[in-house]
Amino acid sequence: MRPDHSSPSTAHPWWVALICGMASYIDSAAIVSSGTALVLYQHSIGITEGQIGALSATLTLSIAVGALTGGRLGDRYGRRRVFLTTMAMIVIGSALLVLAPGFAMLMVGMMLVGLGSGADLPVSLASISEAASDHNRGRLVGFSQILWFGGIIGANVFGIIAGGLG
Repeated sequence: MRPDHSSPSTAHPWWVALICGMASYIDSAAIVSSGTALVLYQHSIGITEGQIGALSATLTLSIAVGALTGGRLGDRYGRRRVFLTTMAMIVIGSALLVLAPGFAMLMVGMMLVGLGSGADLPVSLASISEAASDHNRGRLVGFSQILWFGGIIGANVFGIIAGGLG
């Protein structure tokens, strides 16, 4: 019988921590970079300060809704399935943000990125915790926090570089 490689017990714990921790990296980078990008490109995409506030509020609310529902969905439908779905939501939402001609598409993109980012957090952290042993659980969950911080730093560095390009 072939082993089920989606099961946390058969996967290498550090590999699970890296893959799921990269979700934390993507989440934090998306959150930080969206605010930077909106301000940098405000005039070229034709949005007002009020619309930037509405978009930021939508992202924050969507993250909260995603976080409240993601864990339950992961328990019900499987963490791997929910994790992959949240990653697809972030990719589609990010594509909409990049290609958006105006406010309406930006709003849809922000909702998708927020829901995906919020929902993947409880799923990814639970996956890391399940793959870990009692001996390394703290290190593995802490590693995801380091990746989260790396996403913040990376987004800010790219924002500084892009902001100076005109």
